[in-house]
Amino acid sequence: MKSICSILVLCCLLCSLFLQDSYAESAPVDEYKIKVGYLFNFTKFITWTEETTETFNICILGNDPFGEIIDPIEQRTAFNLPIKLFRLTVMDKAVHCHIVYVGLNVNAKIIAASSKNTLTVGEEPEFISQGGMIAFVKRQDKIKLQINLKLLQQNGLKISAKLLEVVEIAGGDRHD
Repeated sequence: MKSICSILVLCCLLCSLFLQDSYAESAPVDEYKIKVGYLFNFTKFITWTEETTETFNICILGNDPFGEIIDPIEQRTAFNLPIKLFRLTVMDKAVHCHIVYVGLNVNAKIIAASSKNTLTVGEEPEFISQGGMIAFVKRQDKIKLQINLKLLQQNGLKISAKLLEVVEIAGGDRHD
């Protein structure tokens, strides 16, 4: 039963990716389209503490591997707020990032000090050990999620039990 639930959650995570007109192509889905789908769907399975902002901000720090693939995300909303995309070369204190995608060759420890109420996501092999919260890990030609649950919780973020069923916990445990 647990494996059926896990499969259903993964299908839900990726479902909106395939339903968007901008992704309705005949070409095979590449890994960065899948990662964009995950970034958007984190807004459905992770809860941020309440704050007064006019937009839900997704930031890309450093190298942007997405290019124009991620641009349609700004046509979506999260928590009834329009999503705004920021591409940053350095962290900008004037922009509160709800999600920060940490590009290659950017150390997650740089963000750790200012990551309260911010979800950090990356794909470097040592991202979690550097203080990142969610890492995209490629295994058997599939994108898997590795989560530092303890750090996520310490930063005021709450994760859905449904998402916990399909991830690998790298820090902390499954219980509060």
